[in-house]
Amino acid sequence: MNTSDICTARLCLISITLPMMHAEEANLVGLAPLINAQIPSQWPPEYREPHVFEFMKRQYTESPHTVGWHRYVLLCAEPRILIGTVDGHPRSPSEAEIGYSLLSQWQRKGLATEAARAFIAWLFAGDTLADITAQTFPHLIPSVRVLEKCGFFLDGHGDEPGALRFRLDKARWQHPNMNTG
Repeated sequence: MNTSDICTARLCLISITLPMMHAEEANLVGLAPLINAQIPSQWPPEYREPHVFEFMKRQYTESPHTVGWHRYVLLCAEPRILIGTVDGHPRSPSEAEIGYSLLSQWQRKGLATEAARAFIAWLFAGDTLADITAQTFPHLIPSVRVLEKCGFFLDGHGDEPGALRFRLDKARWQHPNMNTG
């Protein structure tokens, strides 16, 4: 798959590189010029888990076909501001898992749904994936709503205690024209 940017009406999903990850780990000042965007003082989002960087670095080595699955979400409108992330990783040759997170001031504006739909369309454009899963907690109602708006259905318990797993299968998925409903 290619690693070109994915743009929607309001967002641009930038494929993260190892230098970008190193810059974010070291200091956010170094990241801003690499992504040509402002980094808000509130960065990172509340539910961004610290082990993500090590996991993504392993993905570059162990699963090079997933380069491009790890993306930063930016507003396309000027000024460009880093507002969150959407990313994915393989769970098997035919299944991927996605995740997303937005800074709190950008939530409840349809942006996570818009980003997730664009990323799902990009992932399903490839020939290998049949299913995409996502996990969230039931008390994170806005996150559950994002998944429902993208066409996911509840598929059981997630990997972490109390988490729920949702599934979207390619055969039943219809690209919703990127509307942010």
